[in-house]
Amino acid sequence: MNLRHKPSLWGLLFFLVGLLNSAQAQRTLELRSESISQLPHLYTIQDIVDERPNRSGIGSIILPSGQSSSLRFVGSLPTTFQRLLKQSPRQERDYPVRIRVKQFWFEERASSRMIRGTFRVQLAFEREIEGRYILLTECQAGSDYNRSAGMDGNYEIQIRQTLQRCLHEFGNWVKTHELKTEKLARRVQIRFKEYEPKGRLGDTVFYSPQRKLTWNDFRGPIRRVNPRTGALIYTSFGYEAMTKVENGTVFIDMTVKAFMLQNSSWTAEPATNMYALAHEQLHFDITHLITERFKKALLAEELPLEDYDSRIQYIFLESFREMNRYQELYDAETRHSINHAEQARWAEKVATELKEL
Repeated sequence: MNLRHKPSLWGLLFFLVGLLNSAQAQRTLELRSESISQLPHLYTIQDIVDERPNRSGIGSIILPSGQSSSLRFVGSLPTTFQRLLKQSPRQERDYPVRIRVKQFWFEERASSRMIRGTFRVQLAFEREIEGRYILLTECQAGSDYNRSAGMDGNYEIQIRQTLQRCLHEFGNWVKTHELKTEKLARRVQIRFKEYEPKGRLGDTVFYSPQRKLTWNDFRGPIRRVNPRTGALIYTSFGYEAMTKVENGTVFIDMTVKAFMLQNSSWTAEPATNMYALAHEQLHFDITHLITERFKKALLAEELPLEDYDSRIQYIFLESFREMNRYQELYDAETRHSINHAEQARWAEKVATELKEL
């Protein structure tokens, strides 16, 4: 037997009431078209990103009827912000800025005959540098408010006042920090300072054209690998750098130092063998030559604002490898000074290359 159920009039009525209540449970906020005032000629907002955990609306409110409702904009939050934050055409010195919206939410609850509410806003302002964004500063703002039940909330007024406060705070932050923080710097410049050793530093001898090596600088124990090797010098180079921002430029004050270590250098040569000493001195001169090439390479480089330190490190490592290759080639072609003609050629070669720098 088939039982046919006839549609229930009451069921249909409850369904229609449910639809009506569902439609009433959403309040759409359509804002006026006028934009919020901002400090001019400082930054250009080029992107707005909604990063809120709940992006389905902008709050949960109580309607004048006493019913709970969600609150939302007509369009998406980024689209609404772009209309509110409309700016004049970008100036050349304006900073390109992205705003990340981390919090933007109304929350209301009924309490006796009052509606108690909170409005919370958190915006992160970022600057675009060479295709990447860096955080500049954040704004956390909002309000706690009360209103009589049965009255509508002044949501647009609160939104405009809070956004204007955040934008003015950000504009003033840019004006205050523009010339003295790396985050707002416009270029990087290296300034080299000559190293002037003050007194003796352990067994380290820093390179100086006026201070030639003597056999007394070779103090380490003899470690022969090749029985025909009469001496060995340990040379290297490094740098120290300090940064500071002046008038929107990141200045890197750098000192580059070529040095030899006495306790790692050794000799079995007689003190009268000045030819062998000249061979070791040229090893030191080559290290000095590479430091000058390193400095020249840095000056020719347009260092990136976002990660200039990594670029400097890369150039340093490349120069260090070049130094090792050059030293090995020098010993190979002179046969560790045995080939006098090649030794003379290398002495002239290094002197010429230093003059050219």
